Amino acid sequence: MKPVVTPHETYQDFVIEQLQLHYTGGLLVLVNKDWPLIAKLWITDLSEITTLIQDGYSTRGPAPRDPASMLRSFLLFLLTKPEIGITAWVDELHRVPLYAILSGFEPGDVPGVGTFYDFFARLWAASEKNFKPHKQKRKRKPKKGKKGEKAPTTTHGSIKRLVSWMMRHMDKQKDLPMDRLFCFFQSQFLAVSARLGLLGDIGTLGIAGDGTPVVTAAYPRSKPTCNCHAQGLAKCNHPRLYSQPDCNTGWDSARERYFNGYHLYTLTAANSPYDLPLYPRLHPASRHDAVSFVVSSVE
Repeated sequence: MKPVVTPHETYQDFVIEQLQLHYTGGLLVLVNKDWPLIAKLWITDLSEITTLIQDGYSTRGPAPRDPASMLRSFLLFLLTKPEIGITAWVDELHRVPLYAILSGFEPGDVPGVGTFYDFFARLWAASEKNFKPHKQKRKRKPKKGKKGEKAPTTTHGSIKRLVSWMMRHMDKQKDLPMDRLFCFFQSQFLAVSARLGLLGDIGTLGIAGDGTPVVTAAYPRSKPTCNCHAQGLAKCNHPRLYSQPDCNTGWDSARERYFNGYHLYTLTAANSPYDLPLYPRLHPASRHDAVSFVVSSVE
């Protein structure tokens, strides 16, 4: 069944009703650190996400969980306990009534782990979970940068060639699996921030970009597609099956060490005193900042 849009005012009324029901008898109490969390979710209208992903639901079947409540619960998870994972977060929703209420769920009636992952899949407009196939050539580490410097580009002139290619193909728009999420981010966060003046003067908007490592594993995880190792060949050139095909190894110049995962490159409003993000994008860990800037800018 298609989800029905729940207005943000309805969510606010629900929060007041549930807090009065569960937190006025003295058994459960709110502490000072709870109020900033309540205030953030109180003013954040997420109801538009239902409209954006409505086409991904069937017209038949049981009524789904409210998408806005699912997204709100995930944001609450990131604000409070991002290190515990979704499975443990569902336990927290059962254990702490405040988390369930702020998400938009009645205490004791919260979604399961599978419901969360089903919701995440609807935000990704592609049948495949990854950009790249699992079967790839053996991945190599990039060269180290000098002390305190970024890793060097692998080939000279690559940035110039990339920019030239991008300029020739800018009129050919390519749909990306995360377009739904970025569309929501643009309409409900960027547009609101611009209207409130949080991004500075839009007419003279200055944009800066920087990357940061996102570690997903201690080392690349892969399996061989051959039996060369059994034959005594320690290193071969046969492809391997990678469990995280979009990730690879990069050089962290700040910590001067290798890491495995992604390179989170974010374009920010340089003229704003708040340094608010304009376009956050996950790139392969090995990708150079200059390449990430070009790709993110064009997208």
